[in-house]
Amino acid sequence: MPISKPLYLFFAVFFSISPLFSQQENKDYDIIWHSADDNSLPQNSVKSIIKDKYGFMWLSTENGLVRYDGNKFKVFNIENLKNLRTNRISYFKGTTSTDSIYVFSDFSDLILIKNNRPLVVPENKVPESFRLTNHLHKGKRVYINKIHKADNSYFSIKNGSIAAYAKNNRQLWEVTYDFDDDTVFFLLDDVLYSYKDGKFVRFENGKIYFATIDGLPAKGFTIFPNTVAQQTFITFNDTVYLLEKSQGKLKLRVLLTNFDIAKNNIISYYYDALNDILYLGSSTNGLLIVKKKKFNSIIGNNKNGVYYAQIPHGQDSFLTTSGEIFSNEGVQKKRVFIKDNDNYILLKDRNGDLWTKEDNKIYRLNKSTNFTTSDTWFFEDRVILLFETRAGEILAGTAMGGAPDGKIYQLKKAEPSKKPSFKLSMMLPFNPTYMLEIEDNILWTGSHLGFHKIYYREKKIENIRQISNTYVRSIYIENPAEIWVTTYEKGFFLYNQFTKKTTHFPIDKNRYLLSSHCIIEDQNGYLWVSTNKGLFQASKKNLLNYSKGKTDHVYYQYYDKSDGFYTNEFNGGCQPCGLKLGNNALSFPSMRGNILFFPEKIKLLLPDNEIYFQEAEVDNRTQEISNDTLSLKNDFGRVRLFINSPYYGNPNNLNIEIRLQGPISQRWTPLKGDEISYTSLPHGTYYLTARKLTGFDSGYKYRTLTIIIPPAFYQTVWFTILMLLFGITFIFYTIKMRIRYIRRKNVLLEKKIAEQTFQLRHTISTLRNTKEKLSEEIINHKKLIRTITHDIKSPLRFLALTGKHAYQNSNNMAAVEEDLKSIYTSSFQLYHFVDNLLEYTKVSKQENSLEPYSLYRVAEEKIKIFLNIASSQKTEIINRIDYTVMLLPNKLLLSIIIHNLLDNAIKNTFNGRIVFTSGKRDENIFIRIKDTGKGMSPELVDFYNNQKNAKTQENSLKKGMGLAMIAELVIILNGNMHIESRLNQGTEITIWLQEEKSS
Repeated sequence: MPISKPLYLFFAVFFSISPLFSQQENKDYDIIWHSADDNSLPQNSVKSIIKDKYGFMWLSTENGLVRYDGNKFKVFNIENLKNLRTNRISYFKGTTSTDSIYVFSDFSDLILIKNNRPLVVPENKVPESFRLTNHLHKGKRVYINKIHKADNSYFSIKNGSIAAYAKNNRQLWEVTYDFDDDTVFFLLDDVLYSYKDGKFVRFENGKIYFATIDGLPAKGFTIFPNTVAQQTFITFNDTVYLLEKSQGKLKLRVLLTNFDIAKNNIISYYYDALNDILYLGSSTNGLLIVKKKKFNSIIGNNKNGVYYAQIPHGQDSFLTTSGEIFSNEGVQKKRVFIKDNDNYILLKDRNGDLWTKEDNKIYRLNKSTNFTTSDTWFFEDRVILLFETRAGEILAGTAMGGAPDGKIYQLKKAEPSKKPSFKLSMMLPFNPTYMLEIEDNILWTGSHLGFHKIYYREKKIENIRQISNTYVRSIYIENPAEIWVTTYEKGFFLYNQFTKKTTHFPIDKNRYLLSSHCIIEDQNGYLWVSTNKGLFQASKKNLLNYSKGKTDHVYYQYYDKSDGFYTNEFNGGCQPCGLKLGNNALSFPSMRGNILFFPEKIKLLLPDNEIYFQEAEVDNRTQEISNDTLSLKNDFGRVRLFINSPYYGNPNNLNIEIRLQGPISQRWTPLKGDEISYTSLPHGTYYLTARKLTGFDSGYKYRTLTIIIPPAFYQTVWFTILMLLFGITFIFYTIKMRIRYIRRKNVLLEKKIAEQTFQLRHTISTLRNTKEKLSEEIINHKKLIRTITHDIKSPLRFLALTGKHAYQNSNNMAAVEEDLKSIYTSSFQLYHFVDNLLEYTKVSKQENSLEPYSLYRVAEEKIKIFLNIASSQKTEIINRIDYTVMLLPNKLLLSIIIHNLLDNAIKNTFNGRIVFTSGKRDENIFIRIKDTGKGMSPELVDFYNNQKNAKTQENSLKKGMGLAMIAELVIILNGNMHIESRLNQGTEITIWLQEEKSS
């Protein structure tokens, strides 16, 4: 919703006069309020103000003790000040020079401010000179007033007398003096004064003297003593005065004018003479900080308040493109000329005529008519430069539209009756923005592309390579070897035309100097640089030392609105861009008026106070720092370190850098705010160093904090040594055990190698035996083939003859029947012969079974096969083998043996008996078959009873296939065969086998 004009005016007036507003407009002073309303103070009653020897300001309030460093307020109360019983703080006592400022709380807690930190003094340790005592005075109990001198000696005011005491509490003198509650006592230069009933009295060396103050009215004034600072303030007619002593006289010095003390409820004062700052404490509105404005900002009568080009007008004033004349007293209402222009150029030639321009037009205002008439020249391009050479030539620079090129025109004189004209003099590959000449024919020119040296007569251009691709705003030349150049994107430079050296200066931490507009040198050797974000002051000597490599840093003093400007934005891109007047005053144009000041009158507030590591916060708990040393536990999580340095100038001038050295190191880095934090630092000793530039000599002030983080038990040297010893011992015993293990393994390996060697030898032996057996088998198989061929040939021939006979006698049934019977018998024998042969061939492939089997059943199975044949031959087969006899030897081999034994017995037994029996002797089992057949010849019996013959079987194949096969199989079974036989009485064959037990 739009605000009505009356309502708008009401709010504007209200906020301009309200002390709750943070900053008030004042012509001569910057007035800044700090209060509980903006969270600066804990409470708005500032009862007492003092500055300690370290540069910190202290305030006593109804809600705590406050420390101020020029930037932040730190509150001490019952939450962070041990043994404090109330937050209501009284008035300061003691002295600053001895670093012993005391203040009582309303519960009589004595707080000592020492080393810029407060602490509550135990009651039994309160110094005698500060101990509270009371007495009856005029029927009223009051505390004895003690006022301390600079050396901590003091005056005691009690019982109608004034006494002086040394700091060891020895009384020096005492005088009688009648005083009441309205009597005001104050100190000045360690001398006690009082004011009562319109009279000032001085107490010195036990005597009383009357005193007078020059310039003080007889009445209507108020006295505000600050006894700790030995300052006395007197106010009247809305003016604050400081009482001073000069040449033995008491005089008043004006500190603040046109200020309503009563309306703002001011009850406490302190004047910082070093920084020229006045502090006022209000009982209701907080703290007021008053600084004299360093700069005179003059708005002028221009409709928008924006100013650019200006030229000197006499010794102490200057003329602007608006036609106004400015001086330190303000702006004159009468204008020198009235001519519309674009404000960027104002030139006064040697004839006194004024030149300015607007877009593509140039105006010359004629001095002869008091600048009421003018001449005009038109150009096809926009005019951006006007310059008069040392030879008096008027040059005009233009910028070609749509191209980066420019032109220089020169005013050519014509006949007296004719108007001179501008003629094209030179084409330029750039737009000229600024031009200076210090020697004939050499035009130092800035452009939107860089910095150039123009040899005008030769029409030659030399580009300064190190200052290129940047918009040059202005040029300042006081010494031919020192050409200063400001740019819009890269800060400012110094160029030496003789050595061709270019120096690019460092910029400030906020990078404001990147847009440098103008450089002016004052009479004290300082260069002032205007920018879009304020004004900078630099020592020319410091800059030259940087250029020569004598220093690595440049100190810039920064000024902004808080120093008296209406805006931080200065103007550039014009010529001239600023002025130094004949009275040494400097002037710069801005977006709100012109800034005029006298450099020698500006109080320099340099950041030269010490740096302090105030306190640490470890895992959200406050920990004091003692003697610049901080000890941390090795398991801390996060530590915040608070670093400050009292400074009451522009905070941008306080630039603290920090560097950490130790197990973990860091380079110099700017401190942001007033704290830095670290997390989980390894154990060890660290050195945190803070430094800051203290002034134009680029000297540093350092402060180092030692941070000690003890190692954990496992990080200590003794633990390392213990672990090292343990490791050595462990390695020793490990090696020892390893050697023992290797030796044991070697022994086992040797045993294993021996065993494997034995097994290998056994295997080789077995392989050799197997090879021999295979060789024997191959030989036997060859022999077997011959035998098979021989044995099969006879039955087959018999079958063929029998078949032929049956065919020829087919009509004789008896003969045919006899022939068929013969064929059956021969074919049956041939079948069993082949069957035995097949079983024999399986022997080499058969593996022993681990399951025991019954010998009786094996024999019974074979008896069933031959039972019919035996019956046809009227031969009885009897099985008397023990049912309980169980064997493990190869069942198949034994079956073949029994089969062949029974087959041979049946072949040779007719009308007889064949009996199987078994038995056991020692650990051997025997199988015996006995028949009543034809028997065997003694030679054959001897042959098979000889084991060697049985193995070689050289002649066995000639003596029958069956026994040869049986002999070979018995050998395979690791058995023996014994034959007993008589011709025509029968044969008894015994097979001995070793008994094998199942596991």
